[in-house]
Amino acid sequence: MLKPVRQHLRDPSYDFDVGPGWRQLVLECHRAVVAEFPEYELLAVKQKWGSLSFQAFPRLWEPGGNWTDAEYSRLHAVTDAFADRSQGICERCGADGSLRESRPILLVLCDRCETLVPEHGRL
Repeated sequence: MLKPVRQHLRDPSYDFDVGPGWRQLVLECHRAVVAEFPEYELLAVKQKWGSLSFQAFPRLWEPGGNWTDAEYSRLHAVTDAFADRSQGICERCGADGSLRESRPILLVLCDRCETLVPEHGRL
């Protein structure tokens, strides 16, 4: 499912660090970024503090930078919108969810998945 996203990774061996419930959201974020920055460079996709963190540059990084502040701001506006959306989507199953602070790792889970995920573990 995330094969198109993988093509933009700086490090092709990188493994996405999000649960299955967010994979569709990651793909939608990728499509939105590619619509504005077709040659963007992806650094990481992970869950950070209970929201999606889609870390990217507008294009391949070069020493000294090769994009404008406006481009970088626009990229972050796009990815931040998906981070906001992720805060209401269960990372495990994709249903409506909410931030759960009952474990060492902040997760967005639905009520059902909250009872299935061990307190000490990830997804």
